[in-house]
Formats: sequence, structure tokens, C-alpha cells
Amino acid sequence: MALQAARAVAAEPVSRYNPLVIVGGSGVGKTHLLHALGNALATRSKGPVACLSAHEFTSELIEAIDRDAVGAWRARYRSSAAFLLDDVHLVADKDRTQDELFVLFNYLIESGRQMIFSSGVPLSELTGVEARLRTRLEGGLVVDLPAPDREMRHQVLERALQGKMTTADAELVDYLGSRPAESVRALHGLLQRVMNAAESKGVVPSVSLAREVLEAPAPKAPRRPATRSSGIVAPATGARSREKIVWDWPDVGDRIVEEWR
Repeated sequence: MALQAARAVAAEPVSRYNPLVIVGGSGVGKTHLLHALGNALATRSKGPVACLSAHEFTSELIEAIDRDAVGAWRARYRSSAAFLLDDVHLVADKDRTQDELFVLFNYLIESGRQMIFSSGVPLSELTGVEARLRTRLEGGLVVDLPAPDREMRHQVLERALQGKMTTADAELVDYLGSRPAESVRALHGLLQRVMNAAESKGVVPSVSLAREVLEAPAPKAPRRPATRSSGIVAPATGARSREKIVWDWPDVGDRIVEEWR
């Protein structure tokens, strides 16, 4: 659904889904899809396309306030043909950023500009975000970008291996694609572990090597050497050995180690 919506927006900006909100967990590809849409819109739009993260948006606003240049900063984004904001959930608890984003949102909608957002948190679970801004986001099309399924994992692995090997090993792709991976980032991590092991051993990546790397039991923690003690424990618990503690020392003078003058 997320891919179909992205294609529809790229083919017919504004007329189909505006705004488009892409929701998904970390590493599933929200930022990549957002950037792909930005590139597609840039080829069709006559004006500039603004694509940045919520953190950058807030940082720019703070800098503009410090320079007393908020007007110029606003004008810059109002001139964009499309506005794409990554990780919109990061504007939570930032009142001034939310105010500016709300005003900009209304201006771009009324001007017929395409807007696309991504969020790592479902809109219904957003906290620290004003209801009026959340309502604007929910007014468009909200799509979920799920973790990659088996078919998607195979495609990602084949594409990644094409840049590392002459031909992608079908058995290796099938094995890695069958491994559980909550995100594309995690899938790339599995592949990188196998590639690093192959490079260190000077061999070609294979299924047997992948099994050796990914299925090997975790190494046991090294045993700490036993520490010797005097055998004396806290007074409340007594001593372990009667031979290691003085029980009677009647002459107080014997305790003085040097003569006092």
C-alpha cells in the first residue's frame, strides 16, 4: 500500500493524496522512500522541493530566531513546490516548531503544494503534539510501511550482492532471506557480517560460511581466576579460621609500635 501510494503521488502530485504520511518502525525504509519521492517530484515540479528531517527543521528555526530572520526562513519554505519532512514525530514537545509547521502546512495546502511526512510512531500514539497539527496529518492518507517480507528480503539481498559479487549466489540469498529481520537495516547487517567473515578468511561468501557465522553459539564468557582472601570476614559473621585472628592480647602496652615523647 505504501509503494502504491508513493507511485500515485509521484505520478499525480497534489491531486491524489495530500498530505501523504508514511508510518513505520526504525530501519524499514521510510527515509529512503521519502527521498525517492523527493527525487521523483523534483523531476516533475517547476519549483524547488524541500526535503529535510524534523530535527533539521527545528535547528533551522532556532538559528533563524537567533539571527532575527524568521521571515526569510518562512519565505524559503513557502516557495517550495513540495515539502517533505522526515520523522515528524520528533517535533513533539517543541511548541514553536509545531506552531511554524502548522502555519506552513495550512499555507501549502491552500497553495496546492504536495506534502509528505514520515513518522516512526503511529499518529494515534503521538504524544506531545498539538491536536490541531495531528488532525492535519490524519486528514491525508496514512500508510504503514511494514517490516520486509521474504520476497522483499530476497530483492534487497540480490541488489546488495550485485555490487559486491560478480553474480549473486542464489543459495546464499535464499538462506539469508529466510532469516528473520525486522528491518532492511537489520538485513544489511546480516549480509555485512557474512561478507566481513569471507574477507577475513579470504574465501567467497557461501551458505556454509553464513551458517557458521550466524548460527555459531555465542562464545562463553571467560572464567575469572579465583581471588585469594585472608580468610577474615566481617566481624558480624565471625572468622573462618581461629588461627588468623588474635583472640587475647591482655597487655595494652604491647600494642604501641613506637615510644611516645
